[in-house]
Amino acid sequence: MRNFYDVIIIGAGASGLECARNLANSELKVLVIEKKHTAKGRICAGGVTANDLEFFPERLLNFPFKRLLIHYDNFEIFFPKNRGFVSTIEREKLAKYQLSFIENSDNIDLLFGTKVEKIGSNNLLLNSGEKLSFRFLVGADGPASLVRKHLKLKSEKVMIAFQYLIPERFKNFEVYFDDRLFGRGLLWIFPHKDYTSIGCGTEIKDISPRKLKENLEKWLKEHDITIEDLKIQAEILNYDYRGYRFGNIFLAGEAAGLTSGLSGKGIYPALLSAKQIANDILGKSNKNMLRDWLKQKKLQEMLIFALKNPKLKKVALKLLLSKFEDLMVKILS
Repeated sequence: MRNFYDVIIIGAGASGLECARNLANSELKVLVIEKKHTAKGRICAGGVTANDLEFFPERLLNFPFKRLLIHYDNFEIFFPKNRGFVSTIEREKLAKYQLSFIENSDNIDLLFGTKVEKIGSNNLLLNSGEKLSFRFLVGADGPASLVRKHLKLKSEKVMIAFQYLIPERFKNFEVYFDDRLFGRGLLWIFPHKDYTSIGCGTEIKDISPRKLKENLEKWLKEHDITIEDLKIQAEILNYDYRGYRFGNIFLAGEAAGLTSGLSGKGIYPALLSAKQIANDILGKSNKNMLRDWLKQKKLQEMLIFALKNPKLKKVALKLLLSKFEDLMVKILS
């Protein structure tokens, strides 16, 4: 390992590895630092839509794209009517795919099981006591990003999510809106090949984490889904976007607050921002690839506000999902 790198990436999740992948085989010396001992990625339901295939092949999906069954009150609808929309991917499989490009590149070093303790303007301190210098720093270190804290950026739009991995494959991809249990958030059922992720998420401002966990377990009991001997998983989601570039420091994915505040979709913006950052560092293009996602994200947050009133929510959902299907596909993708 060197004392100086052109680029240091903190975090070996989807965005960190994608940024490294896009810098592979360049003239830049790159280091990826990950506090865990493997590149498994963070807790995630694994949901993906068609735009994710810009970054990995369809063969990595667990299933062909399927319709989503949406429930609200006594109303339910398959969305979209006549085409697939959602599938799942294993984060470990995505990481393995990304690493297949990185590990064969002579210009990239990987450092696992190491934590960054402190960040300076052009250097950082590791928990081993080593000090490393950089030209560019990429914070791909999730919602509790040390790099974001170093930049003194607030995170005021924050969700909490819980999930159980049920050891059976459910038939449908489903989403339940229930104001009483999940506030402005939702519950999802996302099948994988050998298990199904069932979880929920909402704004921390709406429902306390403890209450949300109780509500999830109440819903599971009401639907005769046993969770005995299963471990609950919890994650914070940051969707408070305040920019991705700050001089020679970048933020990717959730560290930048690029997650969808409506659906919790995070893989696509993580990969997209990683590619944008790599292009900026390499001087490849002046095009802002994040522009369309940020417009979409703004529409999602407007929809969150519009659905805040339970009396209007059912009418709005029925109208949007049945009469404005193409628009909703665009917003939710």
